Amino acid sequence: MKLADQLQVARMLLGALRSQWWPAHRIRQYQERQLVAIMRYAAANVPFYQRLELQAESITSAADLARFPVISKHDIQRCPAAFMAQGLVRSGWHVSRTSGSSGQPTTTYFDRPAWLLSKYALKMRRLAATGGLPFGRRVLIVSEQTPEQLAGVADAAPSGLGIFFRQRYVSIHTPAEDHLPLLRDYQPHIIYAFPSYLLDLITIAERLGTALPRVATLYTSSEVLTSAARERIERAFGGGVYDVYGSTEFKEVAWQCHAGPYHLNFENVYVESQQPGRCGAVVLSSLCNRAMPLLRFDIGDRAVFGASACSCGRASPQLLEFAGREGDMIALPAGRRVSPYLLTTAIESEDSILQYRISQTSVRAFRVDVIVKSPGQSLRWQQRVCAQFERVLGEGVTLAVREVERLERAPSGKRSVFVAMPASASP
Repeated sequence: MKLADQLQVARMLLGALRSQWWPAHRIRQYQERQLVAIMRYAAANVPFYQRLELQAESITSAADLARFPVISKHDIQRCPAAFMAQGLVRSGWHVSRTSGSSGQPTTTYFDRPAWLLSKYALKMRRLAATGGLPFGRRVLIVSEQTPEQLAGVADAAPSGLGIFFRQRYVSIHTPAEDHLPLLRDYQPHIIYAFPSYLLDLITIAERLGTALPRVATLYTSSEVLTSAARERIERAFGGGVYDVYGSTEFKEVAWQCHAGPYHLNFENVYVESQQPGRCGAVVLSSLCNRAMPLLRFDIGDRAVFGASACSCGRASPQLLEFAGREGDMIALPAGRRVSPYLLTTAIESEDSILQYRISQTSVRAFRVDVIVKSPGQSLRWQQRVCAQFERVLGEGVTLAVREVERLERAPSGKRSVFVAMPASASP
């Protein structure tokens, strides 16, 4: 990172450390001002939005966002150039690519100021708010890149956040047991990883009788973090767990504070409000990215929205919890759809279960793969869990429980708690 960029990140960080304490009315005013500006800019400079033939001067408030269509990953895949602003020098743009874990890989472009704010300054603010500024600390990042790709990262000159603290990378595609010696030697102060990876480490350490180092701060992302997983991770590492919600299209979107809610990074993203306390679609609009301004982007996730001020003192918009991707919903007869996370409490109440995955194999058939502390322990609770499944899903549901040694990951490195029914078996 160039010195000029470092200085700009520092200025952005100082601003973000102040703006996180703005009162609600000032946040609303800021977001509306930024939203009107980016809508006008998109209508005038972005081919996809130019087709709407909106007059920029007619866009005067946040309510005008309804004049723009809701878009999805499919729209960007079909014609990415249509969302790229005209008239800008593209040589300085930054590229963000998805792992394709949603089945819809996309590429997003950021102008330099938007990249520095979204990728670095707001991330540093989150670190400061949850664990204190990490200057000089050791950070272990569990990456979804392959070991070969990480070798290139290790050989590259220090850049990005690595100028502020020491960081090491390990690949999630290598066996977790191979990372235990590094953990002992490196003694990280901070770990950034998928929840399933941390659960793997804990399970392996317990089986080997190996003590895990104390880690003060752990950040999780990319997978739904259940309450049972959080408690197990915090107990094993003796530190606090903070979940981070983000996407390749916007970078970090929201993060958990000490009180629990997810605070929106309102400086760079706008979320369309839903009824407080109810689960709804997460629809986002960029407030700062002039290279590829995405408006009304349905990210495919569902969340419970908050309304009241957080006890931490921040008045930024809140998301209380995430219910997973829309495509991961359980499909039942008569068009009924249920979140799979209504089933997790039935399984997580059983202390013999170390890890699990629920798969819907047909309309009324489910399978639960479990890693248990001792072989045969699932026999004690199978009937009870099946009864709880029926209460949520209706009578006639069949449940098969299979004890396994390990749960496989997707090519992206992620491991979902729920595997949706194959399209060929849909009702």
